Amino acid sequence: MRILEPSLGDGSFVFALLEVLQKKHSQSELISWINENLYGVEFDARMMERFVKKWQAHGLGEVPKNIELGDFFRWLPPQCDRKVLFHPRSYFASPLEYFDLIIGNPPFGGSFDPQIQDKLDAMYGTRNGMKIKKETYSFFLLKCLDFLKSGGQLCFICSDTLLTISTMRGLRHHLQENCDVNIEAIPGEFEETAQNMVLIKLRKKNKKSSHIKIFGDKIKTETIKTTPNLSWRINNDYARYFSGHTLGDQFVATSGMTIGNNKLFLRKIINGWIEEPYQFSYAQEPITLAGEIERARLGRISAVRQETIRDREKRGDTRRIIRWELRKPPLRLSMPHNHYRFYSKATPAILYADPQWAIFWKEEGNYVYTFKKSGNWYLHGVGGKNYFGREGMTWNLIASRMRTRWLPPGYILDSGAPCAFPRPGVSQDELFFVMGWTLTDLCTEILKNVINHTRNIQGKDFERLPYPVWVGPESKAGAIGLVKSLIQDSRTGLTLNHDHPRVKKLDKFYAYQTKIHAPKKALQFPKNAVQTALNF
Repeated sequence: MRILEPSLGDGSFVFALLEVLQKKHSQSELISWINENLYGVEFDARMMERFVKKWQAHGLGEVPKNIELGDFFRWLPPQCDRKVLFHPRSYFASPLEYFDLIIGNPPFGGSFDPQIQDKLDAMYGTRNGMKIKKETYSFFLLKCLDFLKSGGQLCFICSDTLLTISTMRGLRHHLQENCDVNIEAIPGEFEETAQNMVLIKLRKKNKKSSHIKIFGDKIKTETIKTTPNLSWRINNDYARYFSGHTLGDQFVATSGMTIGNNKLFLRKIINGWIEEPYQFSYAQEPITLAGEIERARLGRISAVRQETIRDREKRGDTRRIIRWELRKPPLRLSMPHNHYRFYSKATPAILYADPQWAIFWKEEGNYVYTFKKSGNWYLHGVGGKNYFGREGMTWNLIASRMRTRWLPPGYILDSGAPCAFPRPGVSQDELFFVMGWTLTDLCTEILKNVINHTRNIQGKDFERLPYPVWVGPESKAGAIGLVKSLIQDSRTGLTLNHDHPRVKKLDKFYAYQTKIHAPKKALQFPKNAVQTALNF
């Protein structure tokens, strides 16, 4: 077998392999096989030094030419013409079938060489018309698959984020369409990382598989396709909830904005008052090529745009920026105030929370927008801007379950607290019905086992949750009435959590019923719903 370890490290996988082979073959046979069939690549020179010392300690002579120091994303086997690595007609378009087995532990959350990352994205960023996240382990997997012979095997210790997160949807689809997939648990823990890991085994083939194997269970690919994120954590128990109707049919979820300097613009509300330590004003700043390059993504600007900026620099063009000076003493202002808006930062509360933060929003936020536009490239966008001020629901981005609460009209949105808003034509009462659903134990199970088992709860995770079409009209009316009642009680001072008996009653309203009720775009709130909830 011809074997590759593309993330060699100090050789843990390779030496385990060689120790087995040494028991079965003579030294001369082993060295002959190594020189012909063993390949490895390591990025870190210090790790490669450790590998070489261990190699020599095993009495294996010189390290073979097929084991190299370098960037795997720039690597081709020595027998190949390396000039074609990034050529449009290279093996990436027509895979080079070369290895029988590829083993290792690909880098998780690593960085790419800025000089080639756009080329890598062009080569690996799409498969079967689906987006592949630009992540080191996902691109590692794809390049390795290109290297495998038909029938060849890949065996990686890999991050378990592969199993459910939506950004890996395209990768999961490509793997299950082109490989026999087997995911196994790894006993014990790793000292090097707190990230949960799994063993992924792939066998490359030329036809689609009818199923994949996850922790010993066979899951049909057709069942996987019922989930919007193509989840590898779906099972028959959860599959019945995925009728094709999702929360995204009724709601649009969005992140908020990243300010870039919270201390500059956000004020803590204490007993209805805030303190403003700054005096803001506008100023003009010269436009220079050096300044634009410093702000640009990866410090790159196209030649055409550079020429345009040089012309503007020669003309003495300027851009508007903001300045700020400390006030002595700071202003003390009562909220609400026409220069400030409530800001929806994350909070542990569910159902409702009084406003805790305000953002300086004079001239409808123009000072904040000006500050962002004059900063680095990643600050220029304003996430969720179209939904500023709208009534909806919000939750914490990082949490073990959804801590959903009602978002009254008038708020500016923060990136740490995603939000969801009814689509046009959807009844306002759908807001309270779906809020109740997200607070149930069943919704948490589906969210954390099927949609996204990490601690992140993105807007897209919310949209991919099944809409509870199985809930009948009477239960639905009761759920809406109970959620409204709980919000009202929270506004008058009642502290609620997921274990509160009245919150736990929501579980019964959303329990699975055999009859499926398809959602309507605009659902009217029954007059007797509040009474139904109280009677329940």
